[in-house]
Amino acid sequence: MRDIEKMNMAHDASSRRIRRRKRGRSLYAFLVVVLAFAIVITLSMTVFFNVKTIRVTGDADYSAEEIVQAVGVFEGDNMMRLHLDELKTYAEEKLINAETVDIRRQFPNTLVIDVRKAVPAYNVHYADGTLIISQKNKILKNTMDPAEGLVTIIGYQPEETTPGKHLTAMEERYDKIFTAFQEILQENTFSVPITSVDMTDMNDIIINFDNRIEFDMGNWSELNYKISFAEQVIEKQPAGKEGYLTMIGTNQCAFRNKTDVINAQKAAERRIAAQQEAEAAALESMQNTENPENSEIPENPENNEIPEQPAEEFADVPPEMQSLPDTWE
Repeated sequence: MRDIEKMNMAHDASSRRIRRRKRGRSLYAFLVVVLAFAIVITLSMTVFFNVKTIRVTGDADYSAEEIVQAVGVFEGDNMMRLHLDELKTYAEEKLINAETVDIRRQFPNTLVIDVRKAVPAYNVHYADGTLIISQKNKILKNTMDPAEGLVTIIGYQPEETTPGKHLTAMEERYDKIFTAFQEILQENTFSVPITSVDMTDMNDIIINFDNRIEFDMGNWSELNYKISFAEQVIEKQPAGKEGYLTMIGTNQCAFRNKTDVINAQKAAERRIAAQQEAEAAALESMQNTENPENSEIPENPENNEIPEQPAEEFADVPPEMQSLPDTWE
């Protein structure tokens, strides 16, 4: 029995030694892996993956030297240490006429910088001038002279006006309306182009088509539907006709010829001027008479005339547009 007990005790001691050796080997292997990983990281951040070649691509109107200087990366810089998102943001602000700057690593030692030029798309009028904006809302220029051939936005109140930055409004609702118009302008090709949008009064937005027809569309709800309806009405007018289009309710537009409106305004101005002259003559007559209280103000026969209003043409929503509503909230 004693011999058996001695054998068991020896076996237990041997097992413990084996387990200790295994644990020691595992710990040693782990330390070797950690050390190797640290060496690789250190070498990659110092010796390996240093920039030897910078390749510039794209269509921006900048030289390769200007682009590299704007990015701020040079040969010898370690690619693993570069914060590409920060470099991209910095370069896009420096390269004002660039829409996007994309930077990517091409291991082992090449950095690729792709720069795409910005395309002017909008004149945004504000109190101190005009901001020329790209298709992706980058401010390209702050000027007093609007660019020709761009859609003009009136009534937008910008918070940011610095070239190189992106356009933002003082109030979020201006951004929502502007974005809604941008989507429609980019997704549709209009036979009668939109030349300006006046959002000064958000409940009475005015759209100018082809610099000859003003469309009073009311608020910006069902924006796509209203613009499509106005386009169809304008297309039915004689080429070059000028006038004023007003949305009535949800399914009707009234059109007034510009010449008729101008003539009516001039007639009203003449009647007002004649009335003022008659009143002035009557007052002078009263002052020159001995009994001014017995004097009578002569009647102006033109005062009794009802001003002639320009004729309105009404257009109903065509059947194919009855299911068009596209509500913007």
